[in-house]
Amino acid sequence: MHTREPVLPISYIMEIFYRNGRYEDCAILAEFVNIASEGVIEYLFHDLIPAMTPVQIVAQNLCSEDSYYSYKNAIVAEYNQNPIGVSLSYPSHFHRIAEEMKNFLPEDRLEHFKLFYSSRVEDSLFLNALCIDERFRGKGIGTKLIALTKQKANKDGFKALSVMVLADNTDAQRLYARCGFKTVEAVELKSHELIPHEGGCLLMKCKIEL
Repeated sequence: MHTREPVLPISYIMEIFYRNGRYEDCAILAEFVNIASEGVIEYLFHDLIPAMTPVQIVAQNLCSEDSYYSYKNAIVAEYNQNPIGVSLSYPSHFHRIAEEMKNFLPEDRLEHFKLFYSSRVEDSLFLNALCIDERFRGKGIGTKLIALTKQKANKDGFKALSVMVLADNTDAQRLYARCGFKTVEAVELKSHELIPHEGGCLLMKCKIEL
């Protein structure tokens, strides 16, 4: 008699691959970055360019070959050849209001984020965005992406990884805490209808010890 082997749940047979970002990822990466921003992207880029959404503007920026804000600075989690998560990071000295931002974004929007962009952990790799497709959360993908970003930081000579987290996003704070991050500063960020969060942000830091 032949017996049928039990079918394993997808969580047990799922193979997740991790790789560097590619040019063709830019559109989906922009979607992830927008979700991770929790309203910040919408606030900064809404109604700026006719016939372009904030996500499309971000995608266009990510297509850059030589900018710090590029697909080249992304680590992608992939399942069945589809991106399901992303970590986007770059040196913390780029976390600022640069001249090109002043030339592109309205002054009042930049003023709203003045403290946000002036708070950083110097000489660290800044984790700008971490996002996992909600269908794949709770499977350790975020933890793995953070670990790979730490490796990237170490390879590039950084002694710390930093991230800015909304103060009311306790799930993200718990994830970062499990990965060794500690809060170093509370940063004021006023609420807005496009950024419906209270309590500002927390700047968190993790020492690189690989």
